[in-house]
Amino acid sequence: MIIAALAGASALALLIELLRRSNTSVRAAFDRIFGPLLRPREKTGITGATWLALSCLAAVVVFSRSPAIAAMWCATVGDPAATIVGRWTDRPSSAGQERGDKTVAGSIGCFAASFAGVWILAGYPPPIALAIAAMAAVAEAWPVRIDDNLRIAAATGAIAQLLA
Repeated sequence: MIIAALAGASALALLIELLRRSNTSVRAAFDRIFGPLLRPREKTGITGATWLALSCLAAVVVFSRSPAIAAMWCATVGDPAATIVGRWTDRPSSAGQERGDKTVAGSIGCFAASFAGVWILAGYPPPIALAIAAMAAVAEAWPVRIDDNLRIAAATGAIAQLLA
């Protein structure tokens, strides 16, 4: 049932992505409703929400139960925690940091939120949950062009599967 729900959500997200690229009315409506929430790269690229739906579907299909829970938790709760904490504490420094850069505080927020869910929901013992949460924080902060929803789910799911 979970696979069917995530497959449906992923199919809907992909359909919306296709329609907003091919139909000016759909694009205008999408931009009017969701435009303020989009990061600059999402305005012309695939949205984080679509990547999140696809990464959760992949986690459930590829990983066993506990690693899939860990991967989905880190992507759906750990990553937003990084954003919230990072924005809350983000102060441009004289060392050239610009607003929107990854912050240490954001990484700590990702780590803490990820640890809680991996330990409590996925059922990993604290030392292993710490390792998985650390992987979430590293994957979230890693400066590569792959969407962080995909990076976090793949990295945490893989390490959780190995440590299961």
